[in-house]
Amino acid sequence: MNTQTVKLKYLQLAPRKVRLAATVLKGLSVNEAEAQLLVNPQRANVALLKLLRSAVSSAKQNGKLNPANLFVKEIRVDRGP
Repeated sequence: MNTQTVKLKYLQLAPRKVRLAATVLKGLSVNEAEAQLLVNPQRANVALLKLLRSAVSSAKQNGKLNPANLFVKEIRVDRGP
């Protein structure tokens, strides 16, 4: 199974707030995850949406994967420096 890993570093938001938005996305398809991020009015959703779209674009270009078959397998929010 092909996997695509993307990282977002140095986000100027509290990890606790980003985790609230990120836990909703786990296990969703890419289309459902994008819809969830667009509907909820949290500040962290802007960065997560940008990250999700970057992952989909990278998967299409590098991995030659179909975006309709992609889903969010794992999402982690760690503490920054």
